[in-house]
Amino acid sequence: MKTKFDYLAEINLLTELSAEDIAAIDALVPIMSYPANTIIYEPGDKIQQIFFLKRGRVQLFQVTPEGKQLTLTVLGDGNIFGETDLFATGAGSCYAKTVAPTLVCKMGKADLARFMEQRPRIALKLVEILSQEIRKLQALTTMLVLEDVKTRIGYLLLTLSDQFGQEEDQGWVRIDLKLTHQEVAHLIGATRESVSLVLSEFPADTVQTERGVIRVQPKRLENLLHD
Repeated sequence: MKTKFDYLAEINLLTELSAEDIAAIDALVPIMSYPANTIIYEPGDKIQQIFFLKRGRVQLFQVTPEGKQLTLTVLGDGNIFGETDLFATGAGSCYAKTVAPTLVCKMGKADLARFMEQRPRIALKLVEILSQEIRKLQALTTMLVLEDVKTRIGYLLLTLSDQFGQEEDQGWVRIDLKLTHQEVAHLIGATRESVSLVLSEFPADTVQTERGVIRVQPKRLENLLHD
């Protein structure tokens, strides 16, 4: 079985650290276990913590004044989320909810500040991660504003197959994340009805959906979106 040390070594932020660095973090951060469909925090909570996602799935979403849910991202193993005065990605203004049994470690503001002072490469890695998240948000915003539902769904499936894909025979990739049509709609800012219609229109040799399981042929799907 993997230890907390093993899980920490696989966190994207920490992969370039030495065993000594990982051991230092291991001593600072408690491990927390959450069942599926648990709210970890919500807007208005003064979290002042960074969460290291070791295993599981976490959905970051907002709720519009009209009550519509808009999913910003789904995070998998190795990601970080949360917010402090030192490290702000905007995740603190969202709901963070588990969509599968999840293990996380969390580090408070004081420990994070002290650790960054002692290990400057952590600060540099945080800047890199922030830049990546900003680029992702810009791409998401552009897609939601400019593209039609088919393109948005195709873009989403390619992204999820890259993040959570399990390779199968003959070029198929199974997305290891069960999603209802309503959840897909939340992810792209569309209605469930339009999502169901568009998914049914994708060629059967490119996208297959059954009981919440989605399988795609990434190369075919990418070519289809660029035609």
